[in-house]
Amino acid sequence: MRRTLAFLPVLLALITGDLHSQAPTHVLVPKGYVSVLFNPSFDNWNSRFGKRLEGGILVEEEEPLGLDLTDQAGTSLFPSIGKLEEQIRALTGDPSYSGILGAADGLVVHDVTRIDMGAHVGVLDWLTLGVVAPLVKNRTVFEMNFRPDSLNSDLGLNPRISNGAQVTGFLDALESAYNSVQAHANAVCTDSSGSAACAHAESLAERLQTFRSATEEAYSSSSFFPLHGSAIATSLSNALAALDYEMVSIGLNSIGSNLVFATDWLTEAALFALPTTNGIGIEGSPLQDIPGIWELGDIEVSALVRLLDGGRPSLGEPPPFLRYGLMGSLLVRLGTGKVDAHNIFLDLATGDGQTDIEAGISGFLGIGSRMGIRSSARYGLQMPTTLMRRVAPPEIVMPLAATLREVQWSPASYMRLEVEPSWNFSPQLYGFGTYHFYSKAMDSYELTGNQNQNIATQVASVFVEDLQDESSRTFHQLGVGLRYSTLNALGSASEQRPAELHGRVIYTLAGSGGHTPITTRVEFGIRLFQRFWGGVS
Repeated sequence: MRRTLAFLPVLLALITGDLHSQAPTHVLVPKGYVSVLFNPSFDNWNSRFGKRLEGGILVEEEEPLGLDLTDQAGTSLFPSIGKLEEQIRALTGDPSYSGILGAADGLVVHDVTRIDMGAHVGVLDWLTLGVVAPLVKNRTVFEMNFRPDSLNSDLGLNPRISNGAQVTGFLDALESAYNSVQAHANAVCTDSSGSAACAHAESLAERLQTFRSATEEAYSSSSFFPLHGSAIATSLSNALAALDYEMVSIGLNSIGSNLVFATDWLTEAALFALPTTNGIGIEGSPLQDIPGIWELGDIEVSALVRLLDGGRPSLGEPPPFLRYGLMGSLLVRLGTGKVDAHNIFLDLATGDGQTDIEAGISGFLGIGSRMGIRSSARYGLQMPTTLMRRVAPPEIVMPLAATLREVQWSPASYMRLEVEPSWNFSPQLYGFGTYHFYSKAMDSYELTGNQNQNIATQVASVFVEDLQDESSRTFHQLGVGLRYSTLNALGSASEQRPAELHGRVIYTLAGSGGHTPITTRVEFGIRLFQRFWGGVS
């Protein structure tokens, strides 16, 4: 009977976990026993608890993961187009201009298959030590439908990429034209300072210089440029022709060169290949499915201590109506997993690459022969680490390589609360429910000052606050499961080895943070126990 009571924490404690851990670190193993576990699980999600600005108003709601790759104009996928639009507005005098690439509709689905394997040893009746090593396989399914609008699309691939010599020749012609007009203005103003001819020549030189600077900036600011034959291309050509006409009217040579416009539409295939296209500046892997491979996650080392054990009956007496226990835990999660790669877009990490220290307390209450409930509270500190990140807003899927910086990442501390009631259908089979609450504050980032040598010659303004934004996370999960256990056999003289099997489904019901996934998890598990010394007295 005392052996049976020693296993009450096992009978009442259920598998715990969140997005990172599923190991049963709150299961006390009797002295002299080793518990070996094998827990596979599968997480899947295609949406998140997001937040975004719409018309200056913060909107917080569930949104698909593919939202960052969905835009009817296609321009929000590439924030540098905003700089191009600013220059075009200055060149044409049209303050309302907005470019159009084509309609993009993205679909992103993530899933994680994880197998926790480990062992826990009952060192003493009140102390259990354990280690769990997870194998993780992440997979990303990516689909995008991109449709250039033959009537309205007015942006294509920047001709500086495919025809750089002609673009350089045009900019040189503008430079020569400006020098010519400036020399003419100097001559006229020397002979007749303050005259109308002097004022006109100086005005023309200033406007030509402004046009040249804005045009050069437009060519270099984005991977895109107005398409030949589009309405905005015509407006730009007209603005250049007006300057050319003024030059000829005062007796100077024509500019002698025309604007070089884009001739290649952005196709679906070209969009997927943009990260690998020379001259685009993204320098990453193409947008595609990521099948994933099995990799090591963050290894966990834990200790569990019994603090209180009440309701034990005397030998030969039936168990009391109420049984209770209290345990404390300490867990160290090592940074053995792999962080997400900065040059592979839409990938997932298998770990955080840094060390967590987590302390917790858990208790259980058995009521009669049928009911039980376990609750736990855990608090974790996450140690800082240094890594490479593209410093850009979280909604930008393909940031430019020039934004790559070395940063010191200080993940925020977190808290978990769990409540898990159970109901025994038989001595070996019971069902249980799960409520899980998780909360983490906003992470902190600092630029170290070190920059990737491959992009050291490129200049890009970055704001480390972009990494911090949407790094907080809060969610509520509900789940149900079944567990089959033969641990009761340990109380007999049989040589049978006790074992546990369980299955559970858990769903993320509510949350916030901006990038908090709405996951559905299916998990299974088996635990085998073997006595090596001592045993329960």
